[in-house]
Amino acid sequence: MIDAAIVIGFLAACLALGARVRREEDLEGWILAGRALTLPVFVATLVPTFYGGVLGIGEFTWSSGLSNWTVMALPYYVFAVLYAMLLAGRVRMTAGLTIPDHLESAYGRPMALLGALLVFLLASPADELLMAGGLLGHLTGLGTGAASALAGALALVLIWRGGLRSDAAANRLQFVVMFAGFALIIPFAWHAVGSPAALAAKLPAGHLSWTGGLGPAKLIGWWLIAVWTLVDPSFHQRCAAAESPAVARKGILISIGFWALFDLLTTTAGLYARAALPALGDPTMAFPRLADAVMPPVARGLFFAGISASLFAALQGTSMLAAACLGRGRLRAGLIATMILSYALSRLVPSIVGLWYAVGSAVIPGLLLPMLGVYLPSLRVPGSWAVASSAAGWLVSLSWVAAAQLKGEPPLGVEPMFPGLLVSGAIWAGGYFSSTRTVTTAPSSTPHAPQ
Repeated sequence: MIDAAIVIGFLAACLALGARVRREEDLEGWILAGRALTLPVFVATLVPTFYGGVLGIGEFTWSSGLSNWTVMALPYYVFAVLYAMLLAGRVRMTAGLTIPDHLESAYGRPMALLGALLVFLLASPADELLMAGGLLGHLTGLGTGAASALAGALALVLIWRGGLRSDAAANRLQFVVMFAGFALIIPFAWHAVGSPAALAAKLPAGHLSWTGGLGPAKLIGWWLIAVWTLVDPSFHQRCAAAESPAVARKGILISIGFWALFDLLTTTAGLYARAALPALGDPTMAFPRLADAVMPPVARGLFFAGISASLFAALQGTSMLAAACLGRGRLRAGLIATMILSYALSRLVPSIVGLWYAVGSAVIPGLLLPMLGVYLPSLRVPGSWAVASSAAGWLVSLSWVAAAQLKGEPPLGVEPMFPGLLVSGAIWAGGYFSSTRTVTTAPSSTPHAPQ
């Protein structure tokens, strides 16, 4: 009971921080906080928001060991660096509030509407609802469905008043608590299971390998899903809200260091969970069950607060972004619709890692090239070609994901993102070379100078 009280107290403090900001009715203020995020606030809001899948990390590490770092950490650092160096400043300087705004400016209204749908799917907080529901259910005894609904309601209340301003106000506390919570569990796990050498002896064979038994195709598939970073709505929103392009670039690079530190803590905790709980029935609950096994009351409650800090930061942020896609003119109505749709999706795919893989594999092929074209104009194609490329990439990969779900393995042994990217890229190349040839061969409208 005391553990639940600590988490409830922490969530109440986050709600209070979110409620202290002024009520935002202006669209730019609600979505981008007036484009005034300083460097410390930028880092404090990006780090926990982008690292919301903490229970999914526990699930993956318990199941696949050290390969969690290979596929869930390293590729995201690589693409985050690319984002910082190539895109962050451009995002800050590009007019428009959201990704669909930028797509409309570059390609027209049809691409903006398709992009809004894809961004909603990518930003949908279904996985965060599933994780937050699992944690609250563990603490309170509520069923997962009821606990997920409660988590969604809490996040909705927090950002209702001020949008990104409310979110960032709570993120500053969440940033501190997420690191403190995971730093706290490692000594208790060490005491219960043993030193790193003792830990290694208790892990399954191959659990400390960099591949964790994953085949080359699966590893490449996960690396491709890390391209998510380049189209991630949270990155876009924070960069657009930064007070300058320099803050956006530096903020991402600093955030990578904090993510690396947090990955060290979570991966270590996940390995200890596997050693301490080899017969765990639900790997999604690896971290909470480890805390139950090795931590006393109060300390355990503080650790649960650390988990909830990361979960709720992501739930708040993604809910806000998805709402902006659904209800641009009526943001708060969009928030309610987002929670309902995301709740339904979380009930359909009750695996966190499964949600990541399915959504990422299906959506990224539809967004990657149009988004790169927004910020790198030399890569753009005409609007009709962009829509065709985006829709084809998305639908092909979506069909591949559905077939893999039905058969238990992807068709032809090919991961879903490959065919989507291939088809999208082929259509994009057709549009690029077609438009280039048209410009090259078009007759000049300027009369020749007399000889």
